[in-house]
Formats: sequence, C-alpha cells, structure tokens
Amino acid sequence: MRKLQVAATLACVLSAIASCGKGTAAAPKAFADAKRGIQFQYPADWTVEELAQQNVLLVSSPIQEANWQTNVFVELRTDDAPELPIEQRLGTLAENLGKFKQSFVLISSTPASHPSGVAAGELRYTHVTQGVPLTDRELVLWLAPGKTLFVTGSAVTSLWPKYEADLNTILDSVTAQK
Repeated sequence: MRKLQVAATLACVLSAIASCGKGTAAAPKAFADAKRGIQFQYPADWTVEELAQQNVLLVSSPIQEANWQTNVFVELRTDDAPELPIEQRLGTLAENLGKFKQSFVLISSTPASHPSGVAAGELRYTHVTQGVPLTDRELVLWLAPGKTLFVTGSAVTSLWPKYEADLNTILDSVTAQK
C-alpha cells in the first residue's frame, strides 16, 4: 500500500513538472527602428542585431538546425521604379531573385494592403543557399520618399511549419512609424 501511495505522489509531481514546461510562450517583444522608420514584434527568445556593414537588421531564432538559423532580414533600399504599379514591381523583383538565388521557385506574388497605409506586396518562394533548401516569405513596403523596405523571413523548407508562426509574428507586425 505504501509503495502505491509513493508511486501516485511521484506521478503527480512528475505531471506537475511536465505541465510547467508546457506553459504559454512568453509575450513577443517590441522593436522600434528609427533608422528604417519601422516597428515590429518578435518572439521573446529571438535576438535582434544591427549588421552595420550590410546595413540590415537580423532577427534570429535562438537555435540552429539543419545547417541554418531561421531568421528575418530587414533592409531599406532606394526605390528604383516608384512610377511602376505594384504588380510590375513584384514581377521584376521575382525575376531578379530568380537570377541570383539557386533553384528559385516562386510560390506566390501578392499585392497587399498594409495596416500602415503604404503600398505593399509579398513574395513566397523556395531556393537553395549553401546547399540548404529554404522557404522565404518576403514582405515589401514602398515607403515615402523613394525607399523600399524588404522584410524577409527564411527557414529550412522541411522546418518551415515549425517556424512559420514565429516568422509570421514578425512579418505580420511590421508597421511604418508615423
């Protein structure tokens, strides 16, 4: 009888410990970037760093798997064709990506309305970088005056479902600061 009580108590303790580890994820952190005129949220366990030599922000997951660290690049560039319609801009962007990314396959190209009120679009595609098959979701915001913001989430294709919610947290929360 005593052994059963001890076993039952141990089972309750182990169950309580296991349920503690399954708690809700920490609330996302907020990041404001005055240099690029944007703000966004990101998962609490991810990091944000400025890569000054590349003039980009890098938002990285805390772990590396399958020879890749899931990440988001944020880059502000000059808008080379502000007079073109969004569909044409996205088409040109996809065409250029196809020239520079190995095994590039466009999944979708969509003009989008953006909560910031700026012209926007989105590309989803797969490609191979350093021998690693990747899936990317790229948000493009055309900011005034004459600037284009690229926010590109990237994960190993086989791991995309695992990281999609975290990547969407970032990409879906990007807004231009007023």
